[in-house]
Amino acid sequence: MNPSIRAILITVFITAGFGSPASAQFGAPSSLSFSNMNAYLSIQKNAAMVRETQTRLDGINRRNNSDRSAQTTARAQAQTAPQTSFSSSPQRLLVTQFSQSLSNDPTIVSQLNETFIGGFTAFEQEAQRLGRPNNVAMAFTYLVGVCYMVHYGEEPSETALMNLQANVDAAFGSSATFKALNSQERQKLYETFVLMATLPLAGYTVATEEKDQELLETYRSIAGVSLETALGVRPDRLRFTATGLELR
Repeated sequence: MNPSIRAILITVFITAGFGSPASAQFGAPSSLSFSNMNAYLSIQKNAAMVRETQTRLDGINRRNNSDRSAQTTARAQAQTAPQTSFSSSPQRLLVTQFSQSLSNDPTIVSQLNETFIGGFTAFEQEAQRLGRPNNVAMAFTYLVGVCYMVHYGEEPSETALMNLQANVDAAFGSSATFKALNSQERQKLYETFVLMATLPLAGYTVATEEKDQELLETYRSIAGVSLETALGVRPDRLRFTATGLELR
């Protein structure tokens, strides 16, 4: 693992307010707090609209989890007539601003940019494989799937994730507020979800590769916060089955 990436993640560890790990010499605290980063993301993701979508999603999940044909129909709709797609800009809209919310050191910001761009590349290759490029619902599903894996150490099945993606597409697609968003606004929402996933995934990767249990617990906590932010419920109420996401 590139030592500079580990330094960045230790920096986030410290600024998140979880205390100083023994390996803190690898990085210095950022002058900006983790809460400031979350506030920045909340603005970008249009929190009121996401809360509205959370309620819609809960109902759609419950209905489709109990009716296989309804879930099949939802998946076909999301594949053939997606409601959360957008025309993407040639450049990222939020990566640099997000990196700057974590540090005001130009070198670290540059390294963070590389990390997040790498995260986008990996996610978008998978989204392309699944036939869901430039799709807000796919980015939201990625956020939920990644954070669930980091928080619980269990990776949801592809079937469960694609069912969730279809349900998220329907939930956002039934929102008048979302429908009114232009492509740039949708892209910002999409990028926010991917950025929120990339940070805990990078931390999880470093911690597992280096067998750093303290760092792993920290990023599990961060993933739990992100899950609650995305879905509006405590992580202990969430459970992925073989075919979908359930709320307990």
